[in-house]
Amino acid sequence: MKPATASRRIPLLLAAAAAVLYVVAAAGRDFWSPDEPDFAEHVREMLERRSLLLPYENGRPYSEKPILFYWAVAATTPLSGGDVHPLATRLPSVFAGAALVFAAAWFAGKRGGEREALVAGAVTAVTPIVFWQAQYLQVDALFSCFLMLAFVSLYFLEEEKRRDFLEGEEGRNSVPRPWLWVLRLSLAAAVLTKGPLAVVLVGLVVLTRCAMRRSWAPLVATRPFPSSLVFLFLVVPWYFFAARAGGPAYAYDLVVNQNWNRFFEAFDHIQPWWFYLESIWSDYFPWTLLALAGAGVLGRVGLFRVREDLRFAATVAAVSFVLLSASQAKQGKYLLVAYPFCAVLVAAFAVEAERRAAEGARAALRAVRGWVAFVAILLLAAAGALFPASRRYAPGQAGLAPFVALTLTLGGAATLVVLVRRRREAVPALLALAAALAAVEAAAGAVVFPAIDVLKTGRPFYERLRPRVSHGEPLAYFGGTYRCYPILVLRRRTEHFRTDVALADWVERTPGALVLADESERQHWTDPRLSALLVLDRQRVGGDEALLLGRP
Repeated sequence: MKPATASRRIPLLLAAAAAVLYVVAAAGRDFWSPDEPDFAEHVREMLERRSLLLPYENGRPYSEKPILFYWAVAATTPLSGGDVHPLATRLPSVFAGAALVFAAAWFAGKRGGEREALVAGAVTAVTPIVFWQAQYLQVDALFSCFLMLAFVSLYFLEEEKRRDFLEGEEGRNSVPRPWLWVLRLSLAAAVLTKGPLAVVLVGLVVLTRCAMRRSWAPLVATRPFPSSLVFLFLVVPWYFFAARAGGPAYAYDLVVNQNWNRFFEAFDHIQPWWFYLESIWSDYFPWTLLALAGAGVLGRVGLFRVREDLRFAATVAAVSFVLLSASQAKQGKYLLVAYPFCAVLVAAFAVEAERRAAEGARAALRAVRGWVAFVAILLLAAAGALFPASRRYAPGQAGLAPFVALTLTLGGAATLVVLVRRRREAVPALLALAAALAAVEAAAGAVVFPAIDVLKTGRPFYERLRPRVSHGEPLAYFGGTYRCYPILVLRRRTEHFRTDVALADWVERTPGALVLADESERQHWTDPRLSALLVLDRQRVGGDEALLLGRP
């Protein structure tokens, strides 16, 4: 029997609750390295130049990402007086994360009903990598939001094509349907956010679906030729004008180096092929085992045959995992778009376990409940271990332990209570566990993040420095990679040197030269001319020290 279709009410409520959680985490801290200050500074320099064509870093065009995310961040600046502000600039990520929650709940509820919608949305909302990216100034949440919208569009285009075939109306309607335009627009937006990887992922999912159905219908449903023309019309103009403004080196880095070379001949984030086999256990904690077991159970009981939505969700997750594992460059956030579809499988597994238990087959239900009980006990154990661990490894932040331990204890205990009171169900226990994780994440965002903010940023150091260099005094930044927090706070550009020889040459010929460097990098200087530099000011930042150096 086909389950009742869920309304949009539950997805909207879950998305709104998720947005509140993400705002709480995003509101109480400054820009955190390595990426947040960079994106904020890129947008600030765009606005300073009164041109939105290219992002800039320290006065030079920045070519690592396309433009749409920068436009989204720039659109938030009227909320903060025309300047970049930590909370405001994170709003695109907040809304994108909430959209992932909505999409997961809505997609699950279309065939699975309200219980599957609840589980899929709640699981997505508190997944660690989703929570982190949704409250962080970075491109991946927005990219994954557009990409998931493209995937969902593919599914509904397939469904429309299949329905037309069954009703004998195939080929009669030549007017593009709304989902086709959603696909075109969302795919173009994804490419303008992070690059052509979106086309590769969507194309591979389409071809995989064709192979699974032994039909070209999934590809035909996209109307590839006119859709390609619309896509090119939307994407090519910015690439053309950006390449002309930035020059050949900018164009090469934007199109070739940041896509082809990063995938096949990576220059950073290089990881072995099995990297995601390890990262999914922390990034998708504690749902990974349920998603893997759920896929097996759903396949064994035949639900993949009768529910195309589940088979589609599994296809997207599998294709994303395989393709991204083939890349040399890997980070956990790259798999972000796969996790809402994994949540759809977790939700279907939980509801199916309940249904089979009602028919006398309780093995799946016991497995789900057993795992939830194990995680709840793990939360209680973590609460107890937090005090000695914090005193030993982070004594400066040991005072934060009670806040997190309290939420861990209450969340774990409440989950166990629900397990005891609702013995024949899995869904309430999963929702209780999700609520427990949401409470822990809220405590981290409201208490822990603000408490460690200065340690993460070192802002007082740059505030002390600002009056000293506010009139164009010679200032250099040393480091293999330029990080923008100093110029974001100081509101000025700096010289940048990657080798100690080049830095020594500059210091030697520049009266009054001041140098920003980390202690860890200074330890590797070999040019004897730099030994004359004295430490004028310093502050601990993370596990390192930020230094201001100059001549006596």
